[in-house]
Amino acid sequence: MKRSFDWAVTDVGEEPAARVAARTIRKRLEAVWSELRAVCRLRHEPERVHQLRVATRRTIAALTAFEDLLPAKRRRWFEKHLRRIRRAVGTTRDLDVLTGQLANESPAQDRIDTGRIAARARHRLVSMLAKRRDLSRRPIREVREALVAADWPGRVERLVDALATQTETVPFSAYARRRFPLLLDRFFVRADCKLKAAAEIHRLRITGKKLRYSLEIFAPVFPATNGHACLEALERLQKTLGEFTDHASAADRFHRWSREDGVGPDRDVLATLRRLEDQRAERARRAFVKWWKPARRRALRKRFERSLRPGRKSA
Repeated sequence: MKRSFDWAVTDVGEEPAARVAARTIRKRLEAVWSELRAVCRLRHEPERVHQLRVATRRTIAALTAFEDLLPAKRRRWFEKHLRRIRRAVGTTRDLDVLTGQLANESPAQDRIDTGRIAARARHRLVSMLAKRRDLSRRPIREVREALVAADWPGRVERLVDALATQTETVPFSAYARRRFPLLLDRFFVRADCKLKAAAEIHRLRITGKKLRYSLEIFAPVFPATNGHACLEALERLQKTLGEFTDHASAADRFHRWSREDGVGPDRDVLATLRRLEDQRAERARRAFVKWWKPARRRALRKRFERSLRPGRKSA
C-alpha cells in the first residue's frame, strides 16, 4: 500500500494555491483513471480494487480541499462520477474482504465465538461469495465505459487548465492555513458527538478519512514532526473504527443473504456467521469507546492547533 504522504504534492514553497491545486488534482484524478483501467483489465486483483476505492476517496477530498478555487460545475461533475465509481467498487471490495476472511477463518476461532462451522458449508459459502464478487465487477466496467464515452481525460485537462490559468496569486501556505482549520472543525464537531449508534461511528470514520486525506494535501505547510504525529493519530483512529464497521457491515450482509430465497441449508450457517460478526463488531466498538476518551480528543486537537499557529514552518 502507498504511504500516505506519497499522495501529497511537495516542494510547493510559496507557489500560488491554484497552481498547487492543479498539480494535486491532476495527480489524484490520474491515479483514479489508472486504477479503474487496471481493475477492469485484470480478472481478479483485490488489492487493485482496494486502491481504486482509496483513490476515489482521496480525490474527492482534494476537490473539497480546493473547493473555492474550482469551477463549480466541473467540480460537481467529477464528484458525482467519483461517487459512482466508489459505490460500484465498494460492493466488490466488501465481497473480497468477506471471501478472504471466510476462506482463511480459524475453526478454533469459530468454536470460541459461535460454534464450529462445518468445512463443507464454509466451502459452499466461499463459492457463493466468489460468484457474487465476479458479478459485482460488471457495474465497474459499465462505469468505465460511460466515462470513456464522456471523455474523462479531456475533462481532466479542462479542469486542470481552469486552475493553472487563474490569475489568483494567494500563496499555498496562506491558503492552507485559512482552509485547513475549516476542515478540522468539521471533524471535531463529529468527533465530540456521543457515538452510540453504528451509523454515528461510521460517519466519524468517513469524516476522519476526509481530514486525513486533506492533511496529506496541506502537510508541506505544517511542521513535519507534528504533521506526521497527527497523521499517525488519524490512521490509528481509522484502523480502530474500521474493525467495527467491517464487522458490522459483514453482519448486515449475512443477515440479508439469510433472508433470500434459495439459500436452503445455508440459512442457519449464515445466521451463525451473522452472530459471529455481531460479536466481533461489539468487541471492536467497546475497544474504540475505551480508547477514544475526551482526553485523547483534546490532545489531538491541541496537536493540530500547535501546527496551525502563525509563524510555524515545516521542518
